Amino acid sequence: MKKVLTLLWMTIGMFVWAQNQSSIPYKANDSVMVTVVMKHLQENPVDSIQAKVMKQKFYQKLNQSHARILSWNVVMGIGQIMTLRFKPEYTREVNQVFESGAWGGFKTEFYPSYDFLPIYPVMLEKEKKQTQRK
Repeated sequence: MKKVLTLLWMTIGMFVWAQNQSSIPYKANDSVMVTVVMKHLQENPVDSIQAKVMKQKFYQKLNQSHARILSWNVVMGIGQIMTLRFKPEYTREVNQVFESGAWGGFKTEFYPSYDFLPIYPVMLEKEKKQTQRK
């Protein structure tokens, strides 16, 4: 029960935190998006993972970085997946946030990404036209 409450508290806190992040004025053409997969080190319980990253001030470092948090999800059996947006010149800083704050609690993977949602309606329309021709 304690673990469930901890995860619930973290989720609510991350939602409020992400709302505050929206003040960072990045646009798609002047920034990069990176999806970060933070895999739980399964030999450690969630409480010890959180204690480790909090001791390393991960959340504070991330909040003070130039990265805007676009999404942050807990994925059962995997860990956490977040998508960040930041200007390319802050890549080193954002990387150091994870190296000094998340390592030891999570195994991290980074993937350049882009927002497909604006493209989806265009692709749907193209698909409909192709289907109509047949």
